[in-house]
Amino acid sequence: MLTREGVTALLSAQEGMNIAGQANNSIELTEMITALRPEVIIMDHNYDHSFTAKDVKNIYDQFDFAHILILTNKQHKTEILEVIDLGIKNYVLKDCTPEELINAVYHTAKGEQFYCKNTIETVFGAHAPLNKTTGVPLLSFRESEIVHLIADGMANKEIAEKLFLSVHTVKTHRKNIIRKLGFTFKNATELILLISYLSDVLI
Repeated sequence: MLTREGVTALLSAQEGMNIAGQANNSIELTEMITALRPEVIIMDHNYDHSFTAKDVKNIYDQFDFAHILILTNKQHKTEILEVIDLGIKNYVLKDCTPEELINAVYHTAKGEQFYCKNTIETVFGAHAPLNKTTGVPLLSFRESEIVHLIADGMANKEIAEKLFLSVHTVKTHRKNIIRKLGFTFKNATELILLISYLSDVLI
């Protein structure tokens, strides 16, 4: 389980990473962001009642440059999705690996999405078949492509026209994706998570 001291030691040892400061409450955090303009803000919105999900929204409202990485204890699916709905693109649980945390910081600094494996499994369930090498769902290139197009708001007919497929074939692909992931495309936040998770998946 990652602790504040452990996170500080881990990240301080990485080349190019510098811990600019540590805040104990939302007031201190706002003051530090104003003064230091950090590239990455790591926060636990459940930490000792010092920070809340509302603080996440306030930071985004006040600082257009803010890149927040949530690092928190194990959460329920609904709790994770509620925070992601606030605009969080980077979410790591404290039982993740040190490597995942380091990767999360780099992705966050670049404005890219990153969700640790345990976050994904909490949202989608551990029932999804995973590739033993990459740890990602076993979707084909075409299935992954269709998921991205669905995220862009395309209907089956539009996807079929873009990919030169029949509507029936697109529907079949969607059924296969649902079968593999237990995912019905009804929740936009879940779809955003899935897109992030599949971003580098081909086969």
